[in-house]
Amino acid sequence: MALSRYSRNFYVVLLCLLHCSCGFSDNEEIGRIVGGAAVDISMHPYQVSIQELEDHICGGSIVTQLWILTAAHCLDDTIAKYVKVRVGSSFINKSGIVHNAQTFTVHPEHPPYSWIMDFALIKLETPIQFSAFIQPIALASRPEDLTYEENCVVTGWGRTLDDLESYEQLRAVEIPLVSEELCSAAYGEKIDSSMICAGDFQNGGKGSCAYDSGGPLVCGDVQVGIVSWGKGCALPAYPDVYSNVLYAKPWINSVLYESHYRQTRPDSMVAEP
Repeated sequence: MALSRYSRNFYVVLLCLLHCSCGFSDNEEIGRIVGGAAVDISMHPYQVSIQELEDHICGGSIVTQLWILTAAHCLDDTIAKYVKVRVGSSFINKSGIVHNAQTFTVHPEHPPYSWIMDFALIKLETPIQFSAFIQPIALASRPEDLTYEENCVVTGWGRTLDDLESYEQLRAVEIPLVSEELCSAAYGEKIDSSMICAGDFQNGGKGSCAYDSGGPLVCGDVQVGIVSWGKGCALPAYPDVYSNVLYAKPWINSVLYESHYRQTRPDSMVAEP
């Protein structure tokens, strides 16, 4: 059966101790809006809440009527029958429409309990009906989609570090992308081409935090990142690290293509792509 969040944390720590391969310091997190404001889902209609046994565990984004993009580590300790996706709501615990997951696929190079190749796709049992509050987001398809000259926006229902701020309503914050050089200066060899960084490098105070994982980082009208990990929450000199959507686009396309191909062809005619 799926582990609770508390059991999940225990096993993450245990595996780190056994294998010494997680690469996190005491202050680093893989489940991680800070410095933002409450927003209505109509402003970010691609945002979804991924839930396990009715508890919000991560964010995600609508790619098609049947597919949700999120972070692989969000699904490391669960199975599809326990996963639900709430769409079209500003709140994690009410309104909108809740869809059951049919299955999910994590990137084949993602080691469990890590932030490496942190990409996953959830397939829903029933198609999403689009509306003003429920819309897909375009995914990065070229390097120019990473706009370092303008702020991007990250959204989610994660912790805010302010007890007076509710995290039950969707929040958003604008942050700039951070160059690969600065990001590598902060995290060293932990940064690879499957990752990008964003945040206020000099001052901190703006970014993602616990339970924002899996949510979208959007530049203009294009999703360029997936909330993945970082040191603490929105700390100066330690930008948040996001899975690089452009890097994973070929894999994402292959999963969507294979699913569509198998749905539209008789079993006897299906061949390997």
